[in-house]
Amino acid sequence: MLEAFYTTERGSLEDSTINGGFDLHPECVWVDLISPTGEEQQWVLDAYKQNLPTLKSLEDISSSARFYRDDDGILHVSTYFLTKNKNFQVEADAEDLENSLAAAVHTVAFLLDKTRLITLRSEKLVAFRAFRARAKRNDYDMDYKDPVWILLGLLEAKLDELSDILEDTHKYLEAYSTEVLNNHHREQVLDLDDMITRLAHQEDMLGKVQLCLTDLRRVLTFLSRPRALGSHIYDADIREMNEDVRSLLEHNTFLFQKLKFLLDITTGFANTEMNETFKRFSILPSMLAPPMLVAGIYGMNTDILPFARGEYSFVMVFGVVMFFFTVPLLIFKWKKWI
Repeated sequence: MLEAFYTTERGSLEDSTINGGFDLHPECVWVDLISPTGEEQQWVLDAYKQNLPTLKSLEDISSSARFYRDDDGILHVSTYFLTKNKNFQVEADAEDLENSLAAAVHTVAFLLDKTRLITLRSEKLVAFRAFRARAKRNDYDMDYKDPVWILLGLLEAKLDELSDILEDTHKYLEAYSTEVLNNHHREQVLDLDDMITRLAHQEDMLGKVQLCLTDLRRVLTFLSRPRALGSHIYDADIREMNEDVRSLLEHNTFLFQKLKFLLDITTGFANTEMNETFKRFSILPSMLAPPMLVAGIYGMNTDILPFARGEYSFVMVFGVVMFFFTVPLLIFKWKKWI
């Protein structure tokens, strides 16, 4: 899939209809490729003389392969974007969000020159959709004729999405805290195994957010170098995003600690519940041992035992058995073991 955008007179971005390579005009300031076919890659090569990296090559994690400027002066930046599952919608309700916790990290390549930005990715991403809507409205009165602002706008949209994910995670952890710490709800309603699974999903999400934030900080550090973008007019925006990344990393660390606390106490409650079950099973043989001993003794073939013979012998022996069953039961209740 290939999409291209040009700037209007007021500096906003508008879609350009692409039916073939002949529609890729020099006025296009942003070309966005999503899992492009060989034909679409050839269109870009013919129109702009720009070779594109393969999607597989984007997985190289070394800094020298992710952030560099080639011999033609093209700036190459590869960074991670976090996306939830394909059924995730921005305006989903709480239940849909809960079912959409599965997330994946995808690498996006940015190829930037003085007149154009080319992006290459394998999946549709919420951050790109949000930026396109913002750039079409031009909320911040930006002049997107400069493709650097498109690059920074996409990174800012990525940062906003990560911030939203952390807010959702915080909301879930607060709800989980209420469920786990409410004794009645925990004992009567809550499935502790299910809660541990939900907490594990949140831990996986936070780990991927940590990866994306750390990677974004590396990208911004690279772009802040004097020769990266060739101008100091972008420094203020890069510094502001760096501060946002730092604050989100701190918040992510706090959520990790809260998650670890919830996971520890949930596991503790699960172990306590299991120990209670084992205790009940261990008490039952202790209660049955004395009456079984009495019954076993009276089951011997001997006449010397008291109440062994007679009209009321069965009633008397049964009373002795019940006495030895009831006394341990009362003792265990008095000790509050059961």
